[in-house]
Amino acid sequence: MKRVALGVVFLMAVAVSVCAEPTEPSTVENEYQQLDRLRAEITRARRELDRFMKDIAVPYADMDKTGGVFGQEVRVDVSQDANDVIVKADLPGMSKDKIEITLEKDRMLKISGSRDVFTKEESPGVVRQERMSGRFERLLELPAECESQGIRATYKEGVLEIVLPKKKGGKEEAVKVKVQ
Repeated sequence: MKRVALGVVFLMAVAVSVCAEPTEPSTVENEYQQLDRLRAEITRARRELDRFMKDIAVPYADMDKTGGVFGQEVRVDVSQDANDVIVKADLPGMSKDKIEITLEKDRMLKISGSRDVFTKEESPGVVRQERMSGRFERLLELPAECESQGIRATYKEGVLEIVLPKKKGGKEEAVKVKVQ
């Protein structure tokens, strides 16, 4: 509850600081500068609120014995060239057979799967255990519509790379992709 109160106070402080700036004689350039400052403040506030909400949500998520949530922070890079959209995701310790990739509505990419880490709590010599197991799911909106045919996915050294050819036209249904 204290975190909620702190979040609300933070957002109020941002709003007051943005609105309380002294106004200069109005020119188009000054207005653009004020909008840029406001955009930067809103972006910063959004990041803080995202971190705040993540702190609230973690205690109520499915947690394993180590107290962490596997897959909560799947990091991705999305890039594109003239013909393809390329997605790279860090998935350390995964088996490629347990990774599922689905393209939905030509523009939504879902990466999901599970990782099992079998542990024995009484193992001699175990000082700390942070590797986690469980299911994860990451949904990404792609920067362009993509074809469901010709999608390539490879998994090497903990990095999943998906290459999706950009669409020339038309709509298609969801399609599953096999990781090689």
